[in-house]
Amino acid sequence: MASISNKIIVLCCCFVSTTLAWGQNGKHFVFPEYQEGQIVYKNKKVNKVELNYNKATEEMIYTGSDGKKMALHPIDQIDTIYFGKRSFIPSGNSFEEVLLSGKYPLYSSYRCRLSIGAQNIGYGSSSTTAIDNISSLNTGGEMYQLKLPENYKVEPYTIYTIEINGKRERFRRIKEVIKIFPERKKEIMSFQKKNKLKNDNEGIIQVIQYISSL
Repeated sequence: MASISNKIIVLCCCFVSTTLAWGQNGKHFVFPEYQEGQIVYKNKKVNKVELNYNKATEEMIYTGSDGKKMALHPIDQIDTIYFGKRSFIPSGNSFEEVLLSGKYPLYSSYRCRLSIGAQNIGYGSSSTTAIDNISSLNTGGEMYQLKLPENYKVEPYTIYTIEINGKRERFRRIKEVIKIFPERKKEIMSFQKKNKLKNDNEGIIQVIQYISSL
């Protein structure tokens, strides 16, 4: 019995270790791999290059001719970056994806929190330290790589922005949309429940499209 139990414990440990390592691979980027993007500048110039958006540094990263990963800069002369049917536009020093145009333009800003796991502190537990200064960890371009060290914990999140009569409102969840459109509270709640919508791009887009149709 002891031998069987030990084997089970070993298998469980291997499974957890594999899951943690895989979990850090690319979670701080929008796309799982660098891919060709089409950069359209305000002067109509077009450039194609391998790109990916880094949620941690909030930069568009490109692959140079020497294979080195670097942040796209400056970005004030860029109009739009296209990845197939998806489009990203500059917003301050970062980029946001255009999810909807029309009556209520909708944008998404992709970000993430990072923390570093410390050594095991006994009794099967460990501690983590939040990373507040991303640039201090990126002196060698480590954050531009798809795979981070296994002790890094990545927590992606999205901030949505909607334009209403020229005014921009930010939110993260569908329930926060109700605060922006309080007069549509019943309709929004009913629509979300009926369609079992989640707080992701698909769910948010459907809610805004529904509100636009009312």
